[in-house]
Amino acid sequence: MSAIARITLRRIELKLRMVYVSSMYVMDSVRRTVIEIETEDGIVGIGETLGTDEVFVLAGRLAAGMIGQSPLARLKLRNGFARSVFDNRNGRTGWSAFAGLDLACWDIAGKTHGMSLAELLGGGGKRRIEVVCPLPALIVDRLVRRRELGAMFRDHRNIDRLVAYALAQRRRHGFRCFKYKSAAADVEWDVAAMRALREALGRDAQLRFDPNAGYGPARATALCARLEPLDLEFYEDPTDDIEGLAKLRARMTRPVATNMCVIQLDHLAPAIRRGAIDVVLADIFMWGGVQNYREMAAVAESCGLKVAVHSLFESGIGTAANLHLASGLPQIARANDSGHHVIADDILSPSLPDVADGHLPLPVGAGLGVALDPVSLARLTVGEPVIITA
Repeated sequence: MSAIARITLRRIELKLRMVYVSSMYVMDSVRRTVIEIETEDGIVGIGETLGTDEVFVLAGRLAAGMIGQSPLARLKLRNGFARSVFDNRNGRTGWSAFAGLDLACWDIAGKTHGMSLAELLGGGGKRRIEVVCPLPALIVDRLVRRRELGAMFRDHRNIDRLVAYALAQRRRHGFRCFKYKSAAADVEWDVAAMRALREALGRDAQLRFDPNAGYGPARATALCARLEPLDLEFYEDPTDDIEGLAKLRARMTRPVATNMCVIQLDHLAPAIRRGAIDVVLADIFMWGGVQNYREMAAVAESCGLKVAVHSLFESGIGTAANLHLASGLPQIARANDSGHHVIADDILSPSLPDVADGHLPLPVGAGLGVALDPVSLARLTVGEPVIITA
């Protein structure tokens, strides 16, 4: 296999079809980093990761050290970045920067061997992947300052718009699983909203509650106790920290999931010892790429934990990667997080199909099974690309 000869990094901005309100964001667009790795013999692998300034800059530094190395030596590349979690001096920013490069190398591996990413992982038989519909904390028609939200939450008539949105998404896309993104601003709003969603969507719908650890342990425990009769699929990061989750979980009958408190391999042991969670809702970018994700899934399964795919709003590259994880890893049985249907534009040609019957099809082809559209990529690029060669 020839060595890596050229790496190109671009930042893109993707518009959303809605204003997304949660405890962390009020936004109508998202930035992502798109990565192309080209080998000496012309094979190009694509990846993506977060589009923050810090991740983009760090990904460029890491890319410079990969020139001349084999893209198939993925463990060597990972260990060169961080033999242990201590070696990664940049926390989840570091893992996210490496993950985008790692994903492009896996794409090259698949293209080299004529296998999809799911097949490289040992699976690939699951051709349709169920996905989740994210629901904002509140439906707003324009970007607003967070301090403006308080009055909107106090008026519970606004819950009708949230319920109408959920029902419209179910009619259009056939969703069976919904994730409500609490703003962690008003307990009474959250309880009323979740009750209204359960009544409107029925008992057959799976419902997830996610305040992004915005409530302290005592308030979160009291809130989740009021949600117990709704028979939720799980409470996602209802409070912060492994200890906080453990205390809450001990008082609940429904499962607890996290994508914020267990995000690297050394977090698993204390979470398991404390009985803090039932589900590792793992994000491929925060976990540092495919191999770390694979190792996490094996450990979680051996200790009785479930694994599910976390996602926010990625381009079609990240969405495709998550579909391959769900098809390739037997530990993943729950619906994937996905914001695919909320993205107003994309950089792939052809674009991924729309969500239908609550599912997305596994892309067909070697590697990720997707290709960039140069025209869309250029149109959505923010700033100048960074090109790294020998």
